Amino acid sequence: MNTLEKEIFTLINNHRQQHGLPALQPSVNLAYVAHTHAMDVVENNPDVNGGNMHSWSDKGKWKPVTYTSDHRYASLMWSKPSEISNYKFNGFEISFGYGKNVRKTMTLDPNRVVESWKNSPGHNDVMVQSGGFSHMPMKAMGAGVYKGYACVWFGHELDTYSAPNGTPKGKEPNEFSGNYQLLNVQSNKVLDIYGKGTDDG
Repeated sequence: MNTLEKEIFTLINNHRQQHGLPALQPSVNLAYVAHTHAMDVVENNPDVNGGNMHSWSDKGKWKPVTYTSDHRYASLMWSKPSEISNYKFNGFEISFGYGKNVRKTMTLDPNRVVESWKNSPGHNDVMVQSGGFSHMPMKAMGAGVYKGYACVWFGHELDTYSAPNGTPKGKEPNEFSGNYQLLNVQSNKVLDIYGKGTDDG
């Protein structure tokens, strides 16, 4: 993980421990999913047609999904770890990003990112396993940052699987050979990112 991702990872684990929860283990596969989704959102705008930041475009080798506020298509988002990585289980995501006018030049502040999630009940529930996530003890986590966008994926099982693309276990996502080969970027457009402290991201 790069420095920003490590800081986000550490801040979330610190937050969990303050709530009496164990630290989550790093997952190379969930980190891969996080990187891939961050890049897809920034480059392909999958949320512009009625979806939110959990949407996935039709520009990659995965099932596209327009994630609506009624959570009707949640299963298509939750299944992305098992669909595009070697992690065999569903995952759960929280996201943060800047607007299109500044995202290309902004550097994410890990403290601001995590504080926004802590101040949003929906995001915080995922991090500290409360609310609708109280029955889902998380064990693994992977963070991804791409330009002015960050997302973190959580899993309820440890990641004991080989890394995507045949990368040996222990390699970090940024060291993958052909890290984003799943993503066929066809647009240089950027999008307005919402979800700064809301339950949408």
